[in-house]
This record gives sequence, C-alpha cells and structure tokens, in this order.
Amino acid sequence: MKKTLWIMLALLCSSSAFARQEVTVAEAKEMHDDRHVAITGTISGRADDDNYWLQDSTGRIRIDVDDDDDDDNYLVGKKVRISGEIDHNNGRTEIDVDRVYILK
Repeated sequence: MKKTLWIMLALLCSSSAFARQEVTVAEAKEMHDDRHVAITGTISGRADDDNYWLQDSTGRIRIDVDDDDDDDNYLVGKKVRISGEIDHNNGRTEIDVDRVYILK
C-alpha cells in the first residue's frame, strides 16, 4: 500500500514539474496554444490596459496581466518570473499570465 502511494505521489509531482516548462521568449513564440510556460525577464513597458512587454535576452513578448491595482505602471522595469499559457491572436503570440513573481 505504501509503495503504491509513493509511486502515485512521484507521478503527480513529475507531471506538475513538466506542466509549466521554463522557456525563453524565443521558445515561447514557437509553441502551440494553451501550453503552460514560465518565463523570466524584465517588464520593459506597457502595451495597453492589461498588457505589458516582457523582455529577455532572446526577444520580447506581449503578456496579458489582469491587474486591478490603481498604479498601472508598478511592474515596468521590474525583473519578474511569469507563468501562464501561450495564446496566439491575429498572428501574434502572447502569454495569458496566471501569476507574476517580482524578483527585484
């Protein structure tokens, strides 16, 4: 019984580790819709209401951050790690962000 429980726990942990693959901006742009990813980079500016530009050494990508804060520009210039899903719209790739972790 304990062996079965440990095997199930190991499988659960390994599948969640692969669920959000750490990728670069360039790699994210080549991925399919709905793929869960994590990217580390710097917020280089705002694109519009809920959208920012995330920049790393391989390029920049538009990220959709649902933000209810009054200070709309608090993320600009921050190094962050985001997690979310790839979304292709009108020939452009963006990340629909689930979480933003401010690194510095």
